[in-house]
Amino acid sequence: MEFLIEKWFNRKISLDRIEKYFKQLQIKKRKLSKDINPEDIRVSCVERQIYPVNSLEKYIDMLCGFVDQAAKENSRLIVFPEYNFFDLFGFIPGFSFINQILNKKAIKNKDKEKDRGIESHLKGNNYFLTAIFKGVAKPVEAGVKKIVSLLAKEYGIHIYTGSYILKEKEEIYNAGSLFGPDGNLIGTQKKMHLTDFEVKLGIKRGNKMEVYSLPFGKVVCPICMDATYFETFRIAREMGVDMVILPIANLEEYSTWKALRGIWPRVQESYLYGFKSSLNGWIAGMHFTGKAGIFAPLSMTEKKDGVLSLSPFYEGNHLITANINMKKLYEAREKAEYHEDKNAEFEKNFIEKTYNIN
Repeated sequence: MEFLIEKWFNRKISLDRIEKYFKQLQIKKRKLSKDINPEDIRVSCVERQIYPVNSLEKYIDMLCGFVDQAAKENSRLIVFPEYNFFDLFGFIPGFSFINQILNKKAIKNKDKEKDRGIESHLKGNNYFLTAIFKGVAKPVEAGVKKIVSLLAKEYGIHIYTGSYILKEKEEIYNAGSLFGPDGNLIGTQKKMHLTDFEVKLGIKRGNKMEVYSLPFGKVVCPICMDATYFETFRIAREMGVDMVILPIANLEEYSTWKALRGIWPRVQESYLYGFKSSLNGWIAGMHFTGKAGIFAPLSMTEKKDGVLSLSPFYEGNHLITANINMKKLYEAREKAEYHEDKNAEFEKNFIEKTYNIN
């Protein structure tokens, strides 16, 4: 089945077709000044709803619409969410019908099952879903990278692809790529901390965080669950990072308090800028929620709440944009009285026990 799915998606996601369609779009190239003011950099994050498509052109139009809006707002960077390819499952014959049935059933049982609905949905479906993920991996990766590369070059903007399934030999990973305004690939980061859902599907974890140098600062690109653990951002900070890109797709009903286990506290602990994009909506009986947000240390925000921009609702389509100021970030770090306080002697035993260090 995996082979047949890959063959079908190779037909549906043609790189030549992508290039041909981009020529039809006739995107007006944006000319941005090469002189970047580190005290005035605009960034945008996408919150979007899953919408299964039956043509590659519709998917390109969707991505293009967000990038075009970000470009009009003079953003230097736009960030797409985790599992940014789910819409392409619409290429699977009969998917629309099956999707409707599964979603209706899940909505009907939502109140009864609550959080147990995720587990019940996965029972008996692991092999089927894993085969789909493995089958679509290579065609989707190639297609998404091609589309984002062309969008980045045409609009002269840095673009984070959102995450897709990366297949290396027989192993699959949840990964995302960053492209520069010249259309070239800057780098690809694998997700390092997996959810139960991903473990059941056989997704493997990455074990290294890459740092990328952009004209306006250093950035890392962990994915969703990676922000649940403070170590991710602590390590990024020690690596000299200024910004963290974090795509999410939370497979749960939205809760403000659950959302606070992620990027917002990590930004406050580490004195970094945080850019969160989010995927939402229903697909195959699964419900994803989450707000896009741009965050900074408390003292750097007008309301002293650590929020530079936040989408108004946890579902639907939104593009949020904010200005970041590197000079103010460095000043805030210097003024932070207790930031990065350490007591190595006191912490030694606890660190050894926590991380099983001999």
